[in-house]
Amino acid sequence: MRILVMLAVLLVPAAELVAAPHTSKRMIVGFKKGLTPQARTAKLNKFGLSQVETIADLGLEVAEMPVGKFQATAFRMMSDPDIYYVEEDFYTIWLVNRVAPVLPTLKAVTSTLPSFHQLNATAGEIPWGIARVSAQQAWKKTKGAGVRVAVIDTGVDCSHPDLAANCATGFNAFDKKKAPLDDQGHGTHVAGTIAAVADGKGVVGVAPLATIVPVKVLDAKGGGRLTTIIKGLIWVGNNNIDVANMSLGSPRGTIFMRLAVSYAKSRGVAVIAASGNSGGSVGYPAAYGNTIAVAASDSSDAVAKFSSRGKQVDFIAPGVDVKSTLPGGKYGRYSGTSMATPHVAGLAALAVARGANGFDAVKAALGRGAAPMGGLTDKEQGKGMIDATLIDVK
Repeated sequence: MRILVMLAVLLVPAAELVAAPHTSKRMIVGFKKGLTPQARTAKLNKFGLSQVETIADLGLEVAEMPVGKFQATAFRMMSDPDIYYVEEDFYTIWLVNRVAPVLPTLKAVTSTLPSFHQLNATAGEIPWGIARVSAQQAWKKTKGAGVRVAVIDTGVDCSHPDLAANCATGFNAFDKKKAPLDDQGHGTHVAGTIAAVADGKGVVGVAPLATIVPVKVLDAKGGGRLTTIIKGLIWVGNNNIDVANMSLGSPRGTIFMRLAVSYAKSRGVAVIAASGNSGGSVGYPAAYGNTIAVAASDSSDAVAKFSSRGKQVDFIAPGVDVKSTLPGGKYGRYSGTSMATPHVAGLAALAVARGANGFDAVKAALGRGAAPMGGLTDKEQGKGMIDATLIDVK
């Protein structure tokens, strides 16, 4: 039975950032190059920290201390010549689900369109957003075969009939011994828009032969520590990923998250990130220059009211009333920049399949396929909506 769910996936406001329910706090410590693991451990002990784990690829140590000593200790550590930065390993809800704004009625939408063309409908298995970016017409050249797209999210239900054929083994940042199963639903919805199979049933994704690689960094509440995000990005950088979708965010930028995004980029990954749904400024990681930031449009080619905006926005994509896969073989309609982002991730997969290699090449190829939509500013849409048939790889 189909489930029609109208949700907006919103970036959490600053006031809703919450600490993990512990009597201690975690600190991420960035050490300068050249310090041995033993020396780093000794340094942590000197400051009264208990070592939790090492994130070796970025030269980071994660440690705990009593809550009341956090600020004073952090201040003292910043003055140490062997330490270049410290940040709290905060836990926050990176996803907040709320009822979407009331959509226009069918009559209101179709009154501005030819009578035979209902943009927000699903034609067979093709949702309106897939049609809007002209994905089906681009499949004459490629359907994304051989391209690995990471979904950095709540996990993915790879048993879904529209995803099973395209799912690969992924990574669980909470416990690397466990599979990256989706216990929330968000990641599965994102995955369907990217690469649901073209089988004449359910829905189809932008790149229906691309490989989905689930990377679980968020729990059943849509929350996670800063380090789960960082570890997910590092894993992506180390595991032959071409495109990474990040339909998550926070108003709180961090040095180490930016470093992790840069690490992934340096390893050839094109990171596509949701601009946010605050209606205000672009959130993080989308605000970093090393991501491709995506705003959301509706089926009448207007910017979604909730869509964040700013000079960091690179493109706009369908993000209202998007039908896609849900756990348990189900389907639902969600709204948010979280839904717009996988359209661009799928388009990026098509660009990679045609020869774009790495972040800069993918962004340039998408840019050549984009055109501004009338009545919208650059801060609302970046270079505009991408047409899959016009993606040009030089």
